[in-house]
Amino acid sequence: ALSFDNIVRVTRTAVYTGKHGVVASSFVSIPVSMVHQGVIRSTSKVEGFLIDSSEKRAMIIRYDSTQNSVETISADLLWATEAITFVTSEDVLVSLVDDFVFYKTAGQDAFSKTKLSDIGISWKVTSLVSAGKSTFIALGKKMSAVITVKDGVLRAVKAISQEAIGQVVGSDHIALVTSDNTVSLVQLSNGFEAHTHSLGEIAEGRGIIVTLATLTLSHPCSLVTTVRVPGLLLTWEDESVTVLGSNETCGWVREESLSSVVSATLIDLPAGSFIPVNLYRHSNPFNMWTERIVTQLNELQKLVNLYFGTAVRDVSPEMERDSFNLNKLIFAVSAAGKAHVLHSNTGRIIWSRYIPNMVPLSNGQFSVHIVRSASHYPLPALVAVLGSSLDRTRVVLSVLNPMDGVLQYQKEYDSKLSQVQLTSAEDNEFAKVLLILTDDNKVHTYPPNLHKLVEDIPLYFTLVYPEKILLKGLVLKGKAAEETWSTQLRGDRILSVNSKATNDAVYSQGRVLGDRSVLHKYINPNVMAVAVESGTAEKGQVDVQLYDMVSGTQLYHARHKQYSGPVHMMVVENWLLYHMWCSKLRRYEVVVAEFFLPSAPNTTEFSSLHPHTSSFSLQQAYIATSPLAAMAVTTTLKSITNRAVLFAETNGRIAVVPKSLLDPRRPTIPTPEDRQEQLIPYTPQLSLSPMSYITYNKTLQDIKGMVTGVTGLESTSLLFVYGTDLYFTRVTPAKTFDMLNEDFDYYLIGLVLLGLCFGTIVTQALAENKALNKKWK
Repeated sequence: ALSFDNIVRVTRTAVYTGKHGVVASSFVSIPVSMVHQGVIRSTSKVEGFLIDSSEKRAMIIRYDSTQNSVETISADLLWATEAITFVTSEDVLVSLVDDFVFYKTAGQDAFSKTKLSDIGISWKVTSLVSAGKSTFIALGKKMSAVITVKDGVLRAVKAISQEAIGQVVGSDHIALVTSDNTVSLVQLSNGFEAHTHSLGEIAEGRGIIVTLATLTLSHPCSLVTTVRVPGLLLTWEDESVTVLGSNETCGWVREESLSSVVSATLIDLPAGSFIPVNLYRHSNPFNMWTERIVTQLNELQKLVNLYFGTAVRDVSPEMERDSFNLNKLIFAVSAAGKAHVLHSNTGRIIWSRYIPNMVPLSNGQFSVHIVRSASHYPLPALVAVLGSSLDRTRVVLSVLNPMDGVLQYQKEYDSKLSQVQLTSAEDNEFAKVLLILTDDNKVHTYPPNLHKLVEDIPLYFTLVYPEKILLKGLVLKGKAAEETWSTQLRGDRILSVNSKATNDAVYSQGRVLGDRSVLHKYINPNVMAVAVESGTAEKGQVDVQLYDMVSGTQLYHARHKQYSGPVHMMVVENWLLYHMWCSKLRRYEVVVAEFFLPSAPNTTEFSSLHPHTSSFSLQQAYIATSPLAAMAVTTTLKSITNRAVLFAETNGRIAVVPKSLLDPRRPTIPTPEDRQEQLIPYTPQLSLSPMSYITYNKTLQDIKGMVTGVTGLESTSLLFVYGTDLYFTRVTPAKTFDMLNEDFDYYLIGLVLLGLCFGTIVTQALAENKALNKKWK
């Protein structure tokens, strides 16, 4: 027999379609306001219905497969209103009105009516959900129940004592998830027997269940047979996915939130428990010396006990710093507010922690700061994470131990975050003071109530208001901030803002030219770059400006007509680099500007309030190869190694561009002095060889950002890329000049040294004998 798969309203005619096209049609006048439609089935009858709740009537077209006949039935809905919702469950049409349920099975001409209290449901039912043949789930705020229609009678078969926040229907069961993270599995084919699964440790720290689905799992029972058992796939509030088997065990957990990382940083591993550290500060040098000697003796005792096997290491070797500080902890925070720590060497997730009631800031990221490093053993390292509350009206501070994920401190402030600044001031336990400026111009500190430590330090804030196209400077006065300067930018929207990193080390204060003269760099740690767009994308312009964040002085301004965003920029040492789209020539361009002093400064200290002299700039533009998703620069411990710029292209590749290729002093026709300085001749196209890409044959999806870190080797910088994919690697812009090759022959050099020592001894004896014989003559 044919069966109806759908009902379609064509103008004022109902057409019923099946797998083989149009099965039956009814040329009956249909009001345009009929909005509810569907199909219900019985053994031999299929009914398609159209319901007009405003006119309080239903039109039903019934197809009888045994008689191969079609008839039209009109039923009055005396209870219906426009807000009524109808639910179908294969062979039953149900409507919930106040405390009554109206239902009709396929083959009946009229609706039946049952009061909820008559079937044992005394609580308020908010909605009905279809759960297979003749079965529905009545959802309430405090309780839920499974109801069924059998032999034309509605009855409740199972009550759940918690609010069901999610449900899934399988072939022979219904799974209900309650608000206390309990799963109730109701068997449809076994007298509606219910089994309650308490998730327990599986649900700890994951929030609430968002969605669930049923799976069929293979459970091995012997060497030759397997049993197919129902399992549950749970999606949690922290974006993790778990599979729960029938025996209440967790089959596996997948941290899907790692595909939505929005902020990350690299953290040093502890140097090991055997490095003596001065734990406390003493005003008396003798007490400090005594404390250090006692600590060294205790660590020596631990080392001896460990050598003879009578002691246990405080931490695993994996969690100790290596000789060159190449292994790091990757601290990453996802958009769901879940913090992860991964080991950079293996990629293993060391721990994960969900921070509820916290979402990213207005820029889509979290503000992450290392308050205390792991160098102060046994004091734990501390990482501060700042985000917004769920309603985005307040700032939330969470401080965690990156070694084990323990939450050390959490506080929610009364206002939004304006800016956060990590100072160099430390408390008695080596924790740096974190200043949190809220939009009411109040300054809070972590650790709390440490304003006295920063009273003598001139601290300045620079606020950016994208909606007003405004820059504002403030200075810390006690526990509040006062405005010092304000600048209204000309333009329609701010595309990008970037400032120098606090750990931006500068090795050389000048550049030695080919004629042996020195070009002194303009090193200002307080600069900030702003890109503002005006007009449309095709005929607009981009203004790139450089400001001193302390005094508000404009240091640089470049106007690019017929350019548009997006703009990626960064400020490093004495140079500014930005990437944007040229709408006139239909290409991407990279612009670099370097700032120098006209003469040597009189002092090495810089002050924005008392600048040495005005600076001048040199700039140059290059044609880029592709659009960018992010941009970063390599960092080393002393910044002796020449820097390289990292371009994360939208096609998933990461290019390493030496800074020498992005030099504004590259000459068109090199002079002997330029050749002496080893300047590369200028070419407009920024050509990159395939060896410049450090992703090799891998393609990284949806890159959101990059983080670089330093190592114990001056030649090596670390790079962590996050997005849908995570990628970690080492970058050596000047090759590994401070490392021996892997194929270095240690045995040969050892034999050579031994030979030299033996030759020295022999020749020394021969020389003494020769001198003695000469004296006898």
